Amino acid sequence: MSRHMAPVMLGLTAFPLAAIGIAAYLVVSAGPQMLAVAGAILLLACCMLIAVTVAVVKLSRHDAWLWAQQDSLGGLAGKTDDLLARLASVEQRNDDTVTTAQLGAVVADVHKLRRELHDYVAAQPHWRQYGPGAESPVASAPEPKAGKAAGREELTLLLEPVVELASGSTSHYRALVNLADGRGKMIGHDDLMQKADQGGMRAALDLRVVRMVAPVLRRLRNRNPGLRVFVPVGRATLGSQEEASRLLALLQRDGDVAEGMVFEFAQQDLGKLDAAGIENLARLARAGATLALRDVYLGGLDLASLRQLGVRFLSFPPHAVDAGSGPNAAWNDFSKQARALKMQLIVGDVKTPQQASAVSRVARFGHGPFFAPPRKVRPEAGIARAAARQANVA
Repeated sequence: MSRHMAPVMLGLTAFPLAAIGIAAYLVVSAGPQMLAVAGAILLLACCMLIAVTVAVVKLSRHDAWLWAQQDSLGGLAGKTDDLLARLASVEQRNDDTVTTAQLGAVVADVHKLRRELHDYVAAQPHWRQYGPGAESPVASAPEPKAGKAAGREELTLLLEPVVELASGSTSHYRALVNLADGRGKMIGHDDLMQKADQGGMRAALDLRVVRMVAPVLRRLRNRNPGLRVFVPVGRATLGSQEEASRLLALLQRDGDVAEGMVFEFAQQDLGKLDAAGIENLARLARAGATLALRDVYLGGLDLASLRQLGVRFLSFPPHAVDAGSGPNAAWNDFSKQARALKMQLIVGDVKTPQQASAVSRVARFGHGPFFAPPRKVRPEAGIARAAARQANVA
């Protein structure tokens, strides 16, 4: 029972005690003729004492329940503050030292805290007033069935070999990402990029891919210094000065692998960039970044301007080259001009031997199912070497 209720209970107890005293006085002073009245008063006083006793017991139990809830809420508040601090530290860290395991631990803590909050709300008796089957005031996601672990989203990096057509050997790689949505469904690279564009998350996804690629590229270039990895970037990243600055910051941080990273964007995105977006491309070129233009079509391309902008690779879809009769005169002129400007031609998504034979006449590199499928990269690949390199620098 709380302290402010003690005077009230003492006051209520005084009334039945006074009634008992009055009943005793009547019996002593007035004699047997007032015995009935004294008995009635005494019975009323006893009832009042019983009522006061019951009230005291209930209030004591209620106080104990309130203290227990206060302790529970304090524990949940402490866990929430700790979790928010961990999330803030993860968001502020822009390097590749934030591993998938660390992110998974934070996500697991979020699910655990939500389950604890759900259990806490369900255990409160005063919320039963909402009626049978009514939802609690705190919304919560359905709990997973017993025996099944709750899934979580996971981003997976894949590297697709880029083959030199003359020798058939792997010279470079293309970075692709797939997303497992936690329910066993895999979202492929193209669909994921489209959804990220539509949802306004493309810039964040591009930066995440760059962070994933950097340690892997470092390990690969230790074996082959001339190897490059093509990393996709979208118009949302190139068109924003803030996002382009973040991309530049990543390049400066990983200067030892910046030369091996090629930022690949679509020709249709190039046509939609405004003056600020073109300036961002120029900033990337001045910082030493290599650019690649994909989904290229022959019409309307100023190769000299693209070369000055930092574009070194041009990637075509296979249908851009006639697989039946081979390249025509326009293709031959285009390839000669590209070679004169030291720009390399790539044909992607090659699926058949006929396509491979046709594209080898105009392009130096190719990729697609005909050559080799994308290879999944282990989440920890390159991390140990990056940690060792940072330790040596320190």
